[in-house]
Amino acid sequence: MIEWFCYVIKVMRQGDKDGIKTAIGVIALIWAALVFQGCNKSRNFDTAQFRGDIFQVNSASFKEKTPAFYAHTDAAKEIFFFVVKVDGQMYSYFDICNSCKQHNRGYRADKSSLECRNCQIEIPYEDLKTGIGGCYPIPIAGKEENGIYSIPLSEILKGRQFFP
Repeated sequence: MIEWFCYVIKVMRQGDKDGIKTAIGVIALIWAALVFQGCNKSRNFDTAQFRGDIFQVNSASFKEKTPAFYAHTDAAKEIFFFVVKVDGQMYSYFDICNSCKQHNRGYRADKSSLECRNCQIEIPYEDLKTGIGGCYPIPIAGKEENGIYSIPLSEILKGRQFFP
């Protein structure tokens, strides 16, 4: 990296316009790669564990307004989703929205809201269950029974259409 900066300084001193353009292009590519890598590192998913054809989690293990993000691979296609407890109720959503799905960047969790990683729209957790369209996450049908929140695999597989 230091060699590239030295090269840029040398080219600038020589006044070689094509060399300057090349050097700036390379630096921009390196910068973009570092930024992209940094964004990917902050998006972590646990592998979804199933009992037969049912994804299950213990509801008591969830903190209020603290989503848990999961990934499931089906035929080489990854499906991302999250489960969150809001006002004592469990909900599940695909980690994607209709507006920004072509970017496949999902959401970032905060203490009071989710934020779309693509357009930075903030959605309060309390608004998730009534929100439709826009940057609201796409809901997944799940149910809570005897302290266990369950999602049928068939519901998770409906997410294939949303992920590239």
